Amino acid sequence: MERRRVTVADAIEMTRWADRDYFLGGNPDGRVGLFSPNGKQFLVVVKKGNIDRNTNDFLLLLFRTSGVFESPAPQVLLTMSSSSNRDAISDVKWLDDSKTVTFLGENPGEIPEVYSFNVQTKTLKKLTHHPTPILAYEITGAGQKIVYEASAKKMTDKQEVRRNGIVITVQSPSDLSACDCDTDRGSPGESAELFVEATGRPSSRVSSSDFIAASETLSLSPTGRYALVTVYLRDIPGPWTEYQERYLHAYVSARRRPGVRSMVRRYMVLDTESGDFFPLLNTPIGTFRNGFAWAKDGTSIVVSGAYLPLGVVDSAEREIRQKKTFVAEIRLPGREIVKIADADLVVKRWDEATGRIVLEPTDAQKGSRAETYERNGSTWKQVPSTDENTPTDRPLDVSLEEDMNTPPRIVVSDSKSHRKAVLLDLNPQFARLRFGKVEAISWKATDGHEFVGGLYLPPDYKPGTRYPLVIQTHGFRKDRFWIDGPWSSAFAAQPLAARGIVVLQVDGPANEVDDLKYTQTTEEAPRQMAGFEGAVDYLDGKGLIDRSHVGIIGFSRTVFSVEYTLTHSKYGFAAATLADGFDGGYVNYVLWPIEDYVLVNGGPPFGSSLVQWLSNSPGFNLDKVTAAVHLESYGRGGFLGDWEWFSGLSLLEKPVDCVWLPDGTHLLVKPWERITSQQGDVDWFAFWLQNQEDADPRKKEKYVRWEGLRTLRDREIKNPDVSSN
Repeated sequence: MERRRVTVADAIEMTRWADRDYFLGGNPDGRVGLFSPNGKQFLVVVKKGNIDRNTNDFLLLLFRTSGVFESPAPQVLLTMSSSSNRDAISDVKWLDDSKTVTFLGENPGEIPEVYSFNVQTKTLKKLTHHPTPILAYEITGAGQKIVYEASAKKMTDKQEVRRNGIVITVQSPSDLSACDCDTDRGSPGESAELFVEATGRPSSRVSSSDFIAASETLSLSPTGRYALVTVYLRDIPGPWTEYQERYLHAYVSARRRPGVRSMVRRYMVLDTESGDFFPLLNTPIGTFRNGFAWAKDGTSIVVSGAYLPLGVVDSAEREIRQKKTFVAEIRLPGREIVKIADADLVVKRWDEATGRIVLEPTDAQKGSRAETYERNGSTWKQVPSTDENTPTDRPLDVSLEEDMNTPPRIVVSDSKSHRKAVLLDLNPQFARLRFGKVEAISWKATDGHEFVGGLYLPPDYKPGTRYPLVIQTHGFRKDRFWIDGPWSSAFAAQPLAARGIVVLQVDGPANEVDDLKYTQTTEEAPRQMAGFEGAVDYLDGKGLIDRSHVGIIGFSRTVFSVEYTLTHSKYGFAAATLADGFDGGYVNYVLWPIEDYVLVNGGPPFGSSLVQWLSNSPGFNLDKVTAAVHLESYGRGGFLGDWEWFSGLSLLEKPVDCVWLPDGTHLLVKPWERITSQQGDVDWFAFWLQNQEDADPRKKEKYVRWEGLRTLRDREIKNPDVSSN
């Protein structure tokens, strides 16, 4: 059988495990199979893109535990499709009866609601009827109480706007551009609203002066009495400046307009019976090691990565609390605090059978072992960690098995019998494709520190041939099979390799912990630039690439480091893509004045520190750009973030192209938007690095536009001083 090369469509139509944390780069951690309380069956949710319909299709699959080693075909319980940027099936939970599951669901043209589905009768029931999208929910085991977060419903009177206009206070430009002043549309910058709904009672809204983000923690205690909610504060208590974690301190101390949400988080507790909404600790949540677990009776919660209150008499204890986060138990309703550990550990679970707490090391502590603690009277003590005292609540292990060259498949194993079997090959069609080989590599940056990443070679790679290179930034993992890259926005590693381009997916400095001290400082971008330059030197020295044909892609945070490289590096880059990210520029600082712009440029763009902006900020150095630049803007106000570069490069008569996806999210999910982004980048780099154009007649207008940009490039090469005058 002749195998064909990989395309962007293959990446979009790939079947994947449908888990949000996994999509964001998290570990499966045994969560692939969602077992019923009685352990007799489990669920798996998968998804794939549907290019013809521009939807993402989700399947809810059921397996019987007793037959998993007999190659069973999954029972498809339910199929739902989403035409929005949301998942069609998410937050799946079993109720205590082991026959009812609940989830957030939607179909094309609908908004998400909480549904229940009986796996025996196949009965689907809508449990909520909210007028705006429900973004997150929790439900008690018996299903009698639901706590949920929903988009705010914003009522705008068009006649009132015509008469009096709109008063601008704390809105961002994105908020204003999203408001068409004629619809009931919630602004993307608005806080979600919190609701409680119980059997026989209408839903009631919980008032909060802080910003509720549905992507953060929402959890019900086992009894349903309390809910844990994460909020972003609008007003930060003054004493919090005494906490000494660098990232947290920067956010606490950042200057903001009154009423604007900060980047500082706090745990809140909702008493679902009384409606009281109060701080769990009235301290900030640390930047790292966050986790929590409820006691079985719901009267205590253990949190990790938690700062403790500073109002203690003991000065030594106060100093420790300023510097460290803790693992601690907080007892409700009185909120008494019992310290468990001050180590850099994350709460994994509170085992119901043994009453023991299992704490796991962070990703940065590779090789470290989990620790187990048990209550000893009114305190906690560490006990030896063994399989016996840290049991799992799953009768079998259902996991993903994959690596950088092996497509993911779902496997099941039994630690007692040592049996193991492939439960589901997610993408059997991949047997018909020719993938480029991926290698994990390391290299020295031009400033001497070590970088790591993954190298994608063309499927017909020939040693001794020098290929064009595209550097994709923002992460690499050798235990993941990434056709496109770590994210769906802008990256297209295997499709680029299929076109005869070597792709380097940069993870970052090898010593991640040490490198954190340079993030959000004036050294952040120069250190990243040194890594990109070192990669070019390393691959050139290996005879793999033609260093005169190098492209680079920046996405999200790495837009800044790529822009800095394009304006400050002496290495030549032929083409670049900059997609929806932080850019360290003056215009974006004025539009969205967050502290990061000040930190990476050595101060605000006024007074004595203005000279540092003129030197450091990429937007003030556009005359030095020699690459053809492709900008990708996502969201209703996204084009504003790219305006400095688009307008500036246009005024300098340098080749710049910009595509705006008004409904695109930061991580693109709709198939057509992904094609625009990912296939657009394949075409862009093939054009500039290989002088190739796709014969598809639908792309004719695009290539006419790009030929005009090539004319600008050729003119600049012949007259390099023209664009800088």
